[in-house]
Amino acid sequence: MILTIDIGNSSTVVCCVENGARRARFVLASDAGRTTDEYAALLGLLADRESIALSGISGAIIASVVPQLTPALCGAVERTTGCQSLIVGPGVKNGLNIRMEDPAELGGDLVAAAVAALERYRLPCILVDMGTATAIGVIDDQGSYIGGLICPGVALGRSSLSNGASQLADVSLEAPKHVIGRNTRDSIQSGLLYGAAAMLDGIITRVESELGQPGTVVVTGDGARDIVPRCYHNNIFIDDDLIMRGLWSIYRKNRDAV
Repeated sequence: MILTIDIGNSSTVVCCVENGARRARFVLASDAGRTTDEYAALLGLLADRESIALSGISGAIIASVVPQLTPALCGAVERTTGCQSLIVGPGVKNGLNIRMEDPAELGGDLVAAAVAALERYRLPCILVDMGTATAIGVIDDQGSYIGGLICPGVALGRSSLSNGASQLADVSLEAPKHVIGRNTRDSIQSGLLYGAAAMLDGIITRVESELGQPGTVVVTGDGARDIVPRCYHNNIFIDDDLIMRGLWSIYRKNRDAV
């Protein structure tokens, strides 16, 4: 069993993976103020809750878009499992043909998502990772990663409204009964959720137009189940474990070097 760790700007997802299947999933706040000891304690508590023996973990792999948090998580993994973590980045084999101006700019989370998509979905493929930012990657029909888009995420839009507009309160991300809000709360909720869905619909249409053919759309991340049902495109796959599967695959490609 190994740990796959996806460090995002808002949350860090830790999965215990055995033979490619998820045994347990933990979500931690991505908090730069936490120490290695604190993350180690959290991992221990969460593993105990799921009856996972961290002493039985044989390896770990990390994709991180928050470089300042990576050492703390690496230290926590080593302290609780005795394993050194493989960090997705330059020099780590992933099997991707990345056709960007600077392949090193591609975040480890999108690298992992693309690796999993190549193994699981029909090409071309449009990958959408909904977190603090909504990161969209495109794999062409030859299996090459050709680029993507980065947009503000729903939670970021929500906090920006409440922080930047004095008369707009913070609201929960719940769908109102109507697209046309009848009060301020419903109007904000509708704007956030249906606005994100409309953005995704528009981006899918434009990317497919540029590709010259339809693509398989795969969405992962915290906002996926709130946004995808409100999209007009109805052939969208939600894959909660997309990044985990990609990290598992990358780990297998590199395990002799770990």
